[in-house]
Amino acid sequence: MNDYFNMLKKEFPNLELEENKILLGDTNICDVISFCKNSSKILFESLFTIVAIDYSEYIELLYILNSYITQETLILSTKVTDTTQSVITIFPSAHFDECEIYDLFGVKFVGNDELERLFLPKSWKGHPLLKKYIMQDERLAWNE
Repeated sequence: MNDYFNMLKKEFPNLELEENKILLGDTNICDVISFCKNSSKILFESLFTIVAIDYSEYIELLYILNSYITQETLILSTKVTDTTQSVITIFPSAHFDECEIYDLFGVKFVGNDELERLFLPKSWKGHPLLKKYIMQDERLAWNE
């Protein structure tokens, strides 16, 4: 992990290392992911998934990249409020993850013009995995 971090840090000086993930800060996610995919030194050619975690003040997005050559995983972390850049031009497979995160957390991915609800009806109000989400239907409030 430290070797990859050092290579990325040379290209993107604002990055920080925290435990097992690289924090992007203000660095553009598309620039870092494109570099990871296309650099002959790093070569993470697969986006495994994008994970969202709600911390109330912000949503953390974890981009988990894999390398088939080295059999290693790289985790890139960025904090967003309600919008971020889409990575579908770099990894078209990100479309499903971006739609899922939009559906459940409300994060809009700029550049993904086909964001849609995947699991909830199109008429559903809000995004139920947000901590601030208030359940409106008492039949669904089984955990209160």
